[in-house]
Amino acid sequence: MVAFFLAPRFASGPDAFDALRGLGAQRAAIVVDPAIARLGWVDRATDPLERDGASVEVATIETGGPTVASTDRLAERLGTIRADLIVAIGGGSTIEGAQAAWIRYARPDVGLGAVTPLTDLRLREKARFVAAPSTSGSGAEAGWTSLVRTPDGSTIEVASRELVPDWALLDPRLPASLPAPWTAATGAELVVQAVEALSTEWSSPFTDALAREALADAGTALPNAFRRPDDLEARESLHHAAAFAGLAASNAQRGAAHALAVALGPETDVPYGRLLGILGPYVAEYNYPSVREKLGRSASVLGPNAGKDRSALAERMRSLLGPLGIPRTLAEAGVPPEVLRDRRAVVAARARASSGTGANPRVPSEEEYARLLAAAFDGVAVMF
Repeated sequence: MVAFFLAPRFASGPDAFDALRGLGAQRAAIVVDPAIARLGWVDRATDPLERDGASVEVATIETGGPTVASTDRLAERLGTIRADLIVAIGGGSTIEGAQAAWIRYARPDVGLGAVTPLTDLRLREKARFVAAPSTSGSGAEAGWTSLVRTPDGSTIEVASRELVPDWALLDPRLPASLPAPWTAATGAELVVQAVEALSTEWSSPFTDALAREALADAGTALPNAFRRPDDLEARESLHHAAAFAGLAASNAQRGAAHALAVALGPETDVPYGRLLGILGPYVAEYNYPSVREKLGRSASVLGPNAGKDRSALAERMRSLLGPLGIPRTLAEAGVPPEVLRDRRAVVAARARASSGTGANPRVPSEEEYARLLAAAFDGVAVMF
């Protein structure tokens, strides 16, 4: 049974930021990372807000992904501004960091680790939230989870339906400045998220339709955007595909590839999207016995053999991502062999504790996560 479906309001196209007019903000905080600030996108958000009479201040977010300490510092800055509207402009880590800080700003009495999907946070009594993605990958502009790193290297997976933005602004010019490797990494995240959304236990006809559309659009738009970064038609299509995949994954949940990538992240400098692009095909092989019939029903976008051959979907994913420079194995990506030798059990335990594990169509044990990690390191087909 479909229990719920959540989505923000969307504004798409070169005039997307005009949707900031009429929101009635009095004190707006624009949360950006330094790179986005240098590109002049702060002005795109400031102008419509100031025309409506709002005061606007910038809150620069720290790079490197949200941590408990950095989100608390950002929350303190939001408090100084007394923001009643938060506009996050940037990639997935910027948006998720701003979402986590939103919780700490609105509810300083609640620690991030104590938040559950049932916690009544009442965030909008303090401020509303707008997300404008600068990458086409994570779909954080449509999501209600935030990954926050703790001092010991583990990750708090904050999940609250209240985190769904009020508005998502999809301006295709924003990701046009991305270097090709980042287009590839974020595009890999899009592809794997869509495949996982099709596979999870929480999937529904609504999320399936979005995931299939995301994959169909990405199949053409991702290679074009990679080759021609200034191709705004490809950028717009890819931006939409990322939002579709984000909506699908947000409502259907993410799976074991997500769990393993998050668990492995603290052990390596390989970007999250790149890790996900490597791990996704191996997890697709692992999931095959539980989803073969469903894959067959999605043959129009996954390929005619997706429901008949255990490796067909994995190879289709690699055929799309490989030409973009996504390696086939963790070893090729530069993950140190000592991670596999010395930290495999730790990574497997982290993955097993992730929310993505419970939503996966097969629930991996710690031993199976360790075997998946080994397969992805060596490039061995997953047959267990």
